[in-house]
Amino acid sequence: MVIRRLKIKNFGKIRNRDMELIPGINVLYGENESGKTTTHTFIRSMFYGVRRLRGKAAQNDTYTKYEPWENPAEYGGIMWFTSKGKNYRLTRNFYKEKKMGELLCEDDGSLVDAEQGALESVLGNVSEAVYDNTVSVAQLKSVTGKDLVRELQNYMASYQGTGDSSVDMGRAMQMKGEPEKEAGYSLDLERSMQMLKMSRKGYLTEAARRKKDLEKEKEKISANIEYIRKEIRELDEKRDRITQQQDGMNMGTRDKSTEDLLELRIDRVKRRRELNGAVLAVVLLAGIAGTGCLAAFSSQLILSILTGVLTAGITVAALFFRVRLSRELNRRERQRERWLSRHDELTWNRNSLDSDHEEKHTALSNLQAELQECEENTEVLTPEETEIQALNMAMETIEALSGNITDQVGVRLKQRTSQILSEITGGKYREVLMDEELHMSVNTGERTVSIERLSRGTLEQIYFALRMAAGELFCKEEPFPVILDDVFGMYDEERLAAALRWLHKEERQVIISTCHKREMEILDKEGIPYQKLPM
Repeated sequence: MVIRRLKIKNFGKIRNRDMELIPGINVLYGENESGKTTTHTFIRSMFYGVRRLRGKAAQNDTYTKYEPWENPAEYGGIMWFTSKGKNYRLTRNFYKEKKMGELLCEDDGSLVDAEQGALESVLGNVSEAVYDNTVSVAQLKSVTGKDLVRELQNYMASYQGTGDSSVDMGRAMQMKGEPEKEAGYSLDLERSMQMLKMSRKGYLTEAARRKKDLEKEKEKISANIEYIRKEIRELDEKRDRITQQQDGMNMGTRDKSTEDLLELRIDRVKRRRELNGAVLAVVLLAGIAGTGCLAAFSSQLILSILTGVLTAGITVAALFFRVRLSRELNRRERQRERWLSRHDELTWNRNSLDSDHEEKHTALSNLQAELQECEENTEVLTPEETEIQALNMAMETIEALSGNITDQVGVRLKQRTSQILSEITGGKYREVLMDEELHMSVNTGERTVSIERLSRGTLEQIYFALRMAAGELFCKEEPFPVILDDVFGMYDEERLAAALRWLHKEERQVIISTCHKREMEILDKEGIPYQKLPM
């Protein structure tokens, strides 16, 4: 496999970075905190995705550590690589709301989902655990000499017992306080088995408790969902009643609203009252004028009196009708005011219920999302279950080691490790050995030396040889690029030159991160071609 190009859109501190890689040695050069480790993490994440943990663990997981602060929706990038003679383009977005992975074969145009097993096949079925324990190597900055001895023993033992370094048997035992012994780090298999069983029991108890807590949380959320649904039903009933009341108040037609009809009725009464006033004025004027004329110019006094009485009667009748019209007007106006007041009240109540209804639906949606997450968590292995699996595998490893410590994989691993170590040490150390008690040593050709007596530089050479050998064994179908993140910090110039010559000889793609110019100076001195990529 050869990585041809990386386009980091938004990952950690890196934004819009595009870099071309060559099939041979690539040197990422830059100061500390310049993004070298971020680039290596990006490569790993493109191959295997970014795992999100749950609860408090999510605060320090890879997803959170490298999630961009700005524009998190573009959390990801593109990788172009060649595998098994075909060219591919891998596109990923790690953002939780837009998670996506697409693998495009540029040769035939086929496009598949990177999460559905197609990518795994292209990568030669190399697991994430194998990748982390072989071709991806970081500097052992915080590891002491004694810790490195233990690491080497664990590494070799894990491969010899199962052929899979994802079983870190030594880590499990170290967590439980396996005591160091003067003659090295001898593993008391029987005692270790008992300790692992005790640890597993504790994790089983914790896993059961966590599952119980999760079920309780699901029950609580479900109860809240049912309660909110009940509240929503009650709100619906209230809204229906208000709708009925509003419909009952509606006296309108297709052409006129209820409010318009009420105003029309008031206008009609006002016009009738105005007409009554006009008639009254005319009657009064005519009656007065008629009575006066009859009294002045006629001798018919009785007729004049009758005319006056008639005028007065008509006037009284008109006044009485006007009073009735005024009362009707007041009644119509009060009716309109009551209708408007009730209409406003019902409208306000309806709007309030609509607002409450929306809030309840939002809360219901949030609770349903929480319930779905809980159900998904039920299917996800808890940290305790993961540890239980690791412990089970470690126990199986111990059982295998008790029967036969050196199976075929272990033999091949020792042979290839010994070959690589001999090459990078100039033949000073010819063979890596491990006895039935898992004691490691090296053969110089003249004598056997326990690794506890070796220098830190030599221990790191053995560590390098082990990982390179394991990478060849388990990435045989599709050799991966070798990722070296500040690995050579403890190497002197002679050791560094030997390691770089070996990497060049193997004709593998190599990506070296460094904050020193030493690697490039030695590559130049040795005449080894490389590409410098400033960070």
